[in-house]
Amino acid sequence: MLEQLRMQEVSQIILSKPEGAVIRQNRTNPQEKGVEYGDFEVGEPVMIINNPSLSNLSFVSRPVTANDGQGHIGTAGITNHIDFVINEGSILYALWSYIYGLNDEEPGLTKIRGNEYLEIDNQGYAKLTAKPEMSPGNDKFYVYKVSDNENILLSNEDYEICVSDTEPRQWYLHILNGQEGDQYFATYNYLIEATTITKVKQVHNNVFCAMDIYIDAVDLKNDDKHTVYIHCDKVQVDTNMVISVNNSSKASFTPIHVKSVATGEELNKDIATVVVV
Repeated sequence: MLEQLRMQEVSQIILSKPEGAVIRQNRTNPQEKGVEYGDFEVGEPVMIINNPSLSNLSFVSRPVTANDGQGHIGTAGITNHIDFVINEGSILYALWSYIYGLNDEEPGLTKIRGNEYLEIDNQGYAKLTAKPEMSPGNDKFYVYKVSDNENILLSNEDYEICVSDTEPRQWYLHILNGQEGDQYFATYNYLIEATTITKVKQVHNNVFCAMDIYIDAVDLKNDDKHTVYIHCDKVQVDTNMVISVNNSSKASFTPIHVKSVATGEELNKDIATVVVV
């Protein structure tokens, strides 16, 4: 019956956590009435992708030729994997973080570098938006005077960093010989409360999952609607992260590359199971 069905669209794809992988996620904690951080359980969905754009689904075969002393005997085809690409990028952070690096869900304070334009008052002071982190080496405070679309770097003797005596503490840039209304550009490191941190590693993790695909289909003979269910016991997942900037249609475009791995102990192993409902 599968040959007379017209596949319309993929309604859902579920990738479940296999044994051996450690992927962190947020969980609600009833006792604490908040959120705690734990690992996905074996068999728990790592990703549930609704209505993705499935660009290509192919059962890839390769020929195997048998020869004897007199020449060619015959050629057989072996389907060694399913190869397809899913175009969906809105809910992949946990999996992408596991593939490409280490995901810290409780980072706390982290150091970042920022910059801001400042205008000094009649006493040469300008309020900073954050507390500067300054130390020899990488943590340096740089100040430029903005004049006629040109940034001129000031020496350390031309300015100082001051802090208020009252609470909450406020940090100021003091230009020693500045004049009211002068424009300056400052760049420095400061601490900020981060939600998550992912350190992208050079060597990627291999992710093996169980996969379930649900496809809406129509019978070409009588226009009956069906659901085609495809299950793979083991697939390998890889993805490239492309961040879309100023794109109102999606958060990011993340093509997911999935290859099915043959499972079973028999010689003719299973690649996938296709069920028409």
